[in-house]
Amino acid sequence: MEFARGITAYGDPRKPPILFLHGIRLAGKIWEQHALALSDEFYVVTPDLPGHGALADLPFEIPVIDAFLAHIADSVVSQPPLVVGYSLGGYVAMRYATDLPARTAALLLTGCSTDVVGLRQSLYDLTIALTARFSPAVLQNVLAVFFRLTLPRRVAETIIPFRFNQRVFEASRKIVCGVRYSARLAAYGKPVFIVNGQWDVLFRPDEAKYTQSAGAQTVVMPWTTHIAPLSRPDEFTGLVRAFARRVLEPSARDG
Repeated sequence: MEFARGITAYGDPRKPPILFLHGIRLAGKIWEQHALALSDEFYVVTPDLPGHGALADLPFEIPVIDAFLAHIADSVVSQPPLVVGYSLGGYVAMRYATDLPARTAALLLTGCSTDVVGLRQSLYDLTIALTARFSPAVLQNVLAVFFRLTLPRRVAETIIPFRFNQRVFEASRKIVCGVRYSARLAAYGKPVFIVNGQWDVLFRPDEAKYTQSAGAQTVVMPWTTHIAPLSRPDEFTGLVRAFARRVLEPSARDG
């Protein structure tokens, strides 16, 4: 498969890498401001996941995602990266990192500290069924209004053109649902940093469990929601930079 068209990178590839994975319906473009700021010190890779952005024609399926991440590990970065996973991208990151821990240096997880099992899994399936009842145009208009009300104008105008993909939403359950990632992180053995918005009511319920299981540092950004990394990009970037300095080799960073 042709993956290169879905990958954007910033900075010197000889510097230690940070890999940003976006959430559902979004694309790597959401990380542009963060990446530009961090590229003075790190090599920042911001891909579009399969089923999104430039790779919208590819299925969001586990074999394709695995092949895509293998391509990044083998052909884009020169050493295991710090992986920043947001929302759906966070679940992709946790699955990848706990399956292949040697391929990552550390995890920064945001908006994904909930195990979607039991009743939560049933609610996830219900939401998938409900969105399927609305036309893409209706969903697009509703999301556009939401983003304009909750995000800085520049960020909102970047995100709004991305289209909601019902097939991706349905396929996402194979990665998100039925897995206790809090338990899987206990065996990861590498640094984990959890950053959540204070009012992210859907994705903070197991925050304490994730923190304890992974031995993670956790920061809650006050007065923010699930979109904290986008609504407060400078603050979030500062957290990423500080963590990256701790988990990536200083000698490599200075070289």
